[in-house]
Amino acid sequence: MKTLSPGAIASMLPGSPLVVMLDIDGTLCDLVELPGDALVPDSVRAALVLLMRQRARGVHVALVTGRSVADAQRMVGLDGLSIYGNHGMERLLESGAIRRSQTSDRSAASLRASTSDFAQLVATFPGTSLEDKHLSLSLHFRGLKRDLVAEFDTRAAAIARKHGVRTSPGKCVINILPDTSLNKGDAVREIVQETGGTSPGASLLFVGDDVTDEDAFVELNSLSNAVTVRVGDPTSGSAAQHALADPRAVRELLENLAGIRT
Repeated sequence: MKTLSPGAIASMLPGSPLVVMLDIDGTLCDLVELPGDALVPDSVRAALVLLMRQRARGVHVALVTGRSVADAQRMVGLDGLSIYGNHGMERLLESGAIRRSQTSDRSAASLRASTSDFAQLVATFPGTSLEDKHLSLSLHFRGLKRDLVAEFDTRAAAIARKHGVRTSPGKCVINILPDTSLNKGDAVREIVQETGGTSPGASLLFVGDDVTDEDAFVELNSLSNAVTVRVGDPTSGSAAQHALADPRAVRELLENLAGIRT
């Protein structure tokens, strides 16, 4: 994996339809200490609008995020975007309704039962917080002292085992998921199928920065017309084919793609 310029990556995507799939945190905007403070910058929002206006030319834009759909809408502030939230477990439909994946009663009950224990855990570790996204939980620890991270992770894993749920690591976050659940790979597969991305002339792009984006990278890497991009360190061991330096480079990529299609 090598860091490329936004223009170089844009040049790899000449096909139609063009299906642009994007993570949000760390991809469209910088990571912040308090998740509720994160917002997509106006310049990125403008680039997204330029691409969305070209739907008649075969351009499709979708967000695939660990955030809930409602929180993603707050961050981006645009109508008409396709949004897959909770790592693919919920989807914003064109009607404005939210479709949630069907989890077993046992899985849902296990996740709910674990919430109080995780709440007690973050209460004992300053600099941590619990985010309840209904279909999943997130334990944020960006403000936690480094020498306490290993203990926090160990105790979180023990609670997860106790309740029969699973953990998925991220950047200063531990995602708590049902024992069986959809992931970002499932989400991008659905997007590609629905937008005609399997046709010979299509171009597919997924950009993400975190561990949970790896499922999408792996899913798309099996397709010859897909370009997968990791934001950040190109030596991270990611399955992505290419890297971009930071969210500003992602914005430039979106602007390049909009310019090429105009």
